[in-house]
Amino acid sequence: MKKLTKLAFALIILSSTALYVSGQTLKERIDDAKVVKVYFKNSPIAHNPNTTPPLGSNQSGTGCEKFGETTPVPQEYVDAVNGLIDVLNKGFQTTAFVVGDFAAVPLKASGILKGEPDWVVLNEPLIFYVNTSGYYNVKMSSTGRQNSMNIDCYLNIYYLKDGKIKIADQKSLVSKWTEPISSQKCNDYAYFVEKFPAIALVEPFKTDLTANINELIDKDMKKYEEILGKLSLRK
Repeated sequence: MKKLTKLAFALIILSSTALYVSGQTLKERIDDAKVVKVYFKNSPIAHNPNTTPPLGSNQSGTGCEKFGETTPVPQEYVDAVNGLIDVLNKGFQTTAFVVGDFAAVPLKASGILKGEPDWVVLNEPLIFYVNTSGYYNVKMSSTGRQNSMNIDCYLNIYYLKDGKIKIADQKSLVSKWTEPISSQKCNDYAYFVEKFPAIALVEPFKTDLTANINELIDKDMKKYEEILGKLSLRK
């Protein structure tokens, strides 16, 4: 390989700016965006009775009627996900992450995604979307109906390109379930509230949340540092 001239090396260093534009890593996208809003959606714990079997499934439907009552996600979960702002800033070595106002995000008015967030309208280069939700579940088994509660937390990372929203990454941060309780009959909201306290999964929720967000950060920062290392070797 021919020795690089000083001019060639200068061009390589300057081209590092292009890496930010191309977004080869989240770190690059974050530094390029300068401000990254994290939007939090906390959906209430709702009933998922699996009244009829899923399409193409051999599993029997429960025959249970869905009740309309829901339970707000307890503050302990909300505090945990809100704490991701500090974790992201520390992990990505930045101060770019701030809380976005999810209530102000417009919703799609039509199409198959009607009612979903219309991220394009925000015109933000990079968006982190954290969605926490839960269900009171009923599933059929050979011994009767199996009742449980789950809490999930998903992270979607979007970026804007040519006026369209693209997915930079998606990750399940938490998916925790209680141990099931069997019953022969369909149960009401009061039964689930009594048998499955909403805060029952807080501690395992926090543990998985921290572990999985740090895994995402560490993986990306390692890739970013490898890129910087390759650039430095071209001196």
